[in-house]
Amino acid sequence: MLKKLFNRPIFYVIISIFFALILFFVSKSTAYNASGTQLRTVTETYSHTIENVPIDIQYDTDKYFISGYSYEAEVYLTSTNRIKLDSEINENTRRFKVVADLTNVKEGTTEAELKVVGLPSEMNATVTPKTVSVTIGKKMTKSFDVKMTIPENQIADGYEVDQIEIANNQVSVTTNESTIGQIDHVEAVLPQDQVLGEDFSGAVTLQAVSSDGTILASVVDPAKTRVNVTLKRLTKEVPINLSITGILSDELSNIDYELSRNTVTITGTKEELAKTDSVRGTVDITGVSKNMSKTVSLSASNVTIMPQTVTVKLTTTKK
Repeated sequence: MLKKLFNRPIFYVIISIFFALILFFVSKSTAYNASGTQLRTVTETYSHTIENVPIDIQYDTDKYFISGYSYEAEVYLTSTNRIKLDSEINENTRRFKVVADLTNVKEGTTEAELKVVGLPSEMNATVTPKTVSVTIGKKMTKSFDVKMTIPENQIADGYEVDQIEIANNQVSVTTNESTIGQIDHVEAVLPQDQVLGEDFSGAVTLQAVSSDGTILASVVDPAKTRVNVTLKRLTKEVPINLSITGILSDELSNIDYELSRNTVTITGTKEELAKTDSVRGTVDITGVSKNMSKTVSLSASNVTIMPQTVTVKLTTTKK
């Protein structure tokens, strides 16, 4: 009976319709998915914040001098391409830069817009701040004397500056027209973390300053100079306070004394030197019956005495 069924034309018609329906639904499903109505491609976005990106300010460097602006900005990068993002994060392979175009700006103070240029495709950037305040003035160059003053808090207690030698006694300073008139001199500045407890020799930064010490925006050439600083101990000259102790011999009516020196030099901190008005010494006259000399040690609290001993000449008077 099955054999008869397979031989009938109607069987092949039914089979054809069945496979046609299968092909139809498969094709419809593929088209449905390809349309994106149900299947979605998820694209990941990567981001990174780069701090301290230098600002490239474009202006006529031969004619003008600019000041008063921030030198660095923060850039927030986003990209769907991880490789490109990593390339821009790396300072050595970075293509973008932050610029402020001041080529057509007049003298004075202006708000310059910051833009990110040179950014690769598939990337977006946001810069912070969006603008910077810039002062533009006519460029001027003038020579100034170099001086150096070391603050007391940068000198170890018990020392003072004896001598300062500066390699460059005069340097050139470039700034704008209004600032050049405010410059009093160029200061050689010891690093703030440096406290001198011994002689110093090294390169230090140069800064143009006003008469009250205010640092002024400028370019100093050279930017550094070598200095030699010689220190000396804080000293003070004080008298010797000599005391006589012991028993006067029965053979003598009196003993006079004479010091080989009347004063000595003491060294110490500023505070201890201020408190010390003299040094002490004691000579024992017990057993002295004739003219003689004795060496006496000197003492004082919290200071060093130079010399530490003194000679006392004793002159006797017989009864």
